[in-house]
Amino acid sequence: MMPHQGSSLTSDLCVVSSTAGQTIRAEPGENAILPCEAPEKKPVIIVEWRRCDLEGNDHVALYQDDQFDDEGQNPAYKNRVDLQDREIKNGDVSLVLKNVTTDDTGTYECRVNQTEVRRRKRSHLKNEPIICIINLVVSAPAKDGGTNTGLTVGLPVGLLVLALFAVSGFLLCKKLRRSPQEQNQ
Repeated sequence: MMPHQGSSLTSDLCVVSSTAGQTIRAEPGENAILPCEAPEKKPVIIVEWRRCDLEGNDHVALYQDDQFDDEGQNPAYKNRVDLQDREIKNGDVSLVLKNVTTDDTGTYECRVNQTEVRRRKRSHLKNEPIICIINLVVSAPAKDGGTNTGLTVGLPVGLLVLALFAVSGFLLCKKLRRSPQEQNQ
């Protein structure tokens, strides 16, 4: 177990039960899907998505009682999050983050509660293991659209030089094949 990064010593402990985090890349303005599935095929009661590197104890998204709970939600994520499948079929708790910006770059964690609790509160998730760790990287596209300008320019120039050599070689070969009488005329 390791302490939450960016939080005080009294904060939750991150218990990781998933494999190494997956990296998702997006460009500013796009919607990013952070994929995650609950480990068991039991009904999902509560879903919480967090970013440990955010100040405070705010969550990115908290879904319980078949709706989003915006109490305690980080203001940067208000009206910008959704579940890919609100019915959570087959344990799909993937998060859709709308209109991403470079400020959204970070490490996201998902926790779920699949057991019934008397009072459904976020505090019940403190001891639930993290089932997904997703690294989101939001960056602008390369200035040249991601292509290699040298190759784009170099290829046509190279073909032109090759064509000139081919034509020169053809003309030289044709001249050498002429009979000595044709060359004298």
